[in-house]
Formats: sequence, structure tokens, C-alpha cells
Amino acid sequence: MTSLKDSIAARRGEQPPACFDDDAHARSFIEFQPSPESRLGFALAQLLHYSLEANPEAEDEKDAPPERLTLAFSTADVVILGARLVRLTDLLREHKLAVVRVIAERYRHVESAAPWVGDIAVRRLDKAERPTD
Repeated sequence: MTSLKDSIAARRGEQPPACFDDDAHARSFIEFQPSPESRLGFALAQLLHYSLEANPEAEDEKDAPPERLTLAFSTADVVILGARLVRLTDLLREHKLAVVRVIAERYRHVESAAPWVGDIAVRRLDKAERPTD
């Protein structure tokens, strides 16, 4: 029996997009891609702390992403909304997380164990409250 992911890949001749890239080698930067036209990179040395928790908006909105991962860098706060984000925290601890990108809602349930990122918001602390997403 083939999975939905395999069926989609076979029809298109490709794999569905991944919301992250990792590297076998330790990374010094993480790149965030809130949209196809936008890329923001932060040094891992600037990461002060992170927290993974239930998304409080998910209680009120039925289709809201269930998890919120907040990364506090010295120059910005990055908030990632999605599902199954624990894999991203594992890669953070290992310094192997290279890229985090938003992928379409239609891929939310394609692979039940893979992370899904629905939104990335970056609030720069070194700028006058100007959001970059």
C-alpha cells in the first residue's frame, strides 16, 4: 500500500517540499524563508533560548497550526507556527538546522511524522518595531 506522499511524488515525479533542510555537519547560521522571496539568516551563536509549546490561537481557530516554536536571538525573535516541530528543536540542539521555510497548507498532513511549517514571523529587535515578514 502506498502512502499519499508516495502517490503525490509518483504523479509529479518529485517529492513534496520539505519545511526544513538539515546538514550532517554543524551549522553556524540558520536561514528562515517566510516567503519564496524572503530570506533571513541568523547566527546560531546569537540564539539565547527557544520554546516549543501549544499555539494559544489554535484553541480559538479550528485551522490554526497547533504548535508554536519561538526562537529568541539577540537581534530578533522568530516565531514559527506549524505541526510536529519537535524535529526542528532536535536539529537546533545538534547545530544541524540549516533552513526553515513555509510550505503550503495542502502538505500539512502528507507525511504524518514530518514537521510542517505554516508561518514564520520575524520581529527585529534592532529596528524600530518593523516586522520583516
